[in-house]
Amino acid sequence: MNAEALINVSQAVTHGSTRQVRNLKNRRQGIVVGCEGGELKVRVGQDLEIWSCEDCE
Repeated sequence: MNAEALINVSQAVTHGSTRQVRNLKNRRQGIVVGCEGGELKVRVGQDLEIWSCEDCE
C-alpha cells in the first residue's frame, strides 16, 4: 500500500467507513479498525492484528 492509499484508508476509517485490506505476505484479509504511523490495526475474525501498510493492498 502506498502512502496515498494509507491516507485514504485512515481518513475513511476515522470517519466511520469500513475498509478491507489483504495482507500480501500471509494472504489473510481483514477489516481496518485503526491506523497509526505505517501500521494498520486489522480485525481478522475475532482477532485484532497489527499489519505493516507495506504488506497490504
